[in-house]
Amino acid sequence: MSLPATMRAARFHGPGDLRVETVPVPRPGPGELLVRVAAAATNGTDAKSLRRGHPVLLPDPPCGFGHEWAGTVAALGDGVAGFAVGDRVTGANSAPCGRCRPCRRGEPSRCTDLPPYLNGAYAEYLLLPARLVAANVVPVPDGMPLELAAIVQTVACCVHGAEIAGAGPGMTVAVLGLGPIGLGLVAACHARGARVLGVGRRRAERLRLARAFGAEATVTDPGDLAGLTGGVGGARGGPAGPPDDPGPDVVVEAVGQPEAWSQAVAVVRRGGTVVLFGGLPRGDVPLDPYRIHYHELTLRGSYHHTPAAIRQALALLAGGAYPFAELLTHTYPLERVAEPLASAAGLSDPDDRLLKAVIRP
Repeated sequence: MSLPATMRAARFHGPGDLRVETVPVPRPGPGELLVRVAAAATNGTDAKSLRRGHPVLLPDPPCGFGHEWAGTVAALGDGVAGFAVGDRVTGANSAPCGRCRPCRRGEPSRCTDLPPYLNGAYAEYLLLPARLVAANVVPVPDGMPLELAAIVQTVACCVHGAEIAGAGPGMTVAVLGLGPIGLGLVAACHARGARVLGVGRRRAERLRLARAFGAEATVTDPGDLAGLTGGVGGARGGPAGPPDDPGPDVVVEAVGQPEAWSQAVAVVRRGGTVVLFGGLPRGDVPLDPYRIHYHELTLRGSYHHTPAAIRQALALLAGGAYPFAELLTHTYPLERVAEPLASAAGLSDPDDRLLKAVIRP
């Protein structure tokens, strides 16, 4: 197929400055793919990056913007095998190098050579670099809507988080925060066989969704988790026994606020694990050293995704066991991409219904 000379693309020029411009359509080089974008998805990282910039994702403005995508192959560079023009594809925004020490240890999410990350999904065409094509671009199953495939990165991060948490049968996992990431973590932990509890603000729709995604119960105060995981020893009306050890086996923090990190440490059981999923900038976070030391807590970070998680996430999306399509609450044309990003970042009147928006170039 012949390619047009130009396309429309959202370009980041600096904090708060996102412009839809006409730019040349890139041509794929050796090992690269050019994808015609059918759907791109908004996310919290892009919303924060629009507000304040990003030293890793957006190092040299002006540049492309957006990193969750799905579409059809429009052109192939020399040497690309396994894909053809017209194929429906989705994938990640990075690929591990396979050579550094973490990669050799089988820890690709800790690759020391992940950047530069892919940007440019909010556009009519997206050029995929050769390393990404080789490791982290996957075909979309027949019958699966491309807008659903576009959120595979979000779900892959949740799959990786559930793995970091060690979620499994016989475990109780509490997820703090019921935004798109929190709901994805609920599903990913439930899919691994864990008993899952959701903690979110008093938004009836979010609490409903948490249960639909696999939460056995939901609460609006992390302190209420104790009542779902154990209480004070001694039978009612009888002599009090020793206190139980209430609290989930694992607490996954999916809010990205210092107070949520503190709450996660406060409510996990003795000897439990806290997974710090929501990223924070450098600085001090008030964590209780007494609890961490004397109750022998394990604190783990969870960042990004892996090639295996991308494939597991696509299978989870395609399987239909969880209502991931309900995360796609809004649809916008490319020219209005800044609107849902501003709403998600709190730069405009917040829309309580907005979870993820689909951008259709």
